[in-house]
Formats: sequence, C-alpha cells, structure tokens
Amino acid sequence: MANLTSDQATQLSDNFYSLAMAIGDFRYENWDKLSFEENKELSETQNMLLQTGEDILAFSTTLIMDETIDSLAKINSITGEIQDSIKKLNSIQKGLNVAAAILLLGVAIVNRDTKGIGDSIKGVYETWQAPIL
Repeated sequence: MANLTSDQATQLSDNFYSLAMAIGDFRYENWDKLSFEENKELSETQNMLLQTGEDILAFSTTLIMDETIDSLAKINSITGEIQDSIKKLNSIQKGLNVAAAILLLGVAIVNRDTKGIGDSIKGVYETWQAPIL
C-alpha cells in the first residue's frame, strides 16, 4: 500500500469530476425518459461524485491504495469508456446502476478502504460491461 501523490490525487479527483459530468450528460440526454425519482437519484449521485472528487483532494495526503498505479490506470480506463459513451446509453436502469457503482468506489476511496477500492473498481467495470437486460 502506498499513499497517493499529489498528482495521483489530482488525477483521481479529475476522474470523479469527469464521471459526475458524464452522469449529468446521461441525465440530460434521458430527461424525458426519467421518472422524477430517477432524475432526483441521478442528480444526488452527481452531486455526491463532485463532493467525492473534492474530498479526494482534501484527503490526498492520507489516502492509500493497494497497487496504486494499476488501480489508477483501471479507474482512468473505465472513466474514459463511461465518459465517451454514457450519453448514448439507452437503459435508464443501467445508467442508475453505473452511477451507484461509481459512488461506491468514491466512498471506498474517501474511507480509505483498500479492499473496498479494489472491489469497487471491479464493480464499476462489471456494471459497465454487463449486458443490458
């Protein structure tokens, strides 16, 4: 386990900002399809992801991750995939599931839960790659 460097924390914070904006784009693109509850859930999740990014910067000197470089690379990769294509996602439920999985990752990072971080990275990836039912 290693502490995140300032640059790594900034990169991670930027990822959460990008993911929050992607959730906002998904919300905007699907505005007419979303129920009031779904819209509210996505709005709240987007705000929590933005706060998580700010928390990551605030706690950067104390955050630790197992296999930091590998974990950050995986987060960067899935952030890029989600950011590039979530607007075109046609499944509201999958959008909600992805948003929730990202939020769980943020909570694990801020709570310094090294096992939870690895599990959550896997959870985001699996949720994003899961077939739409």
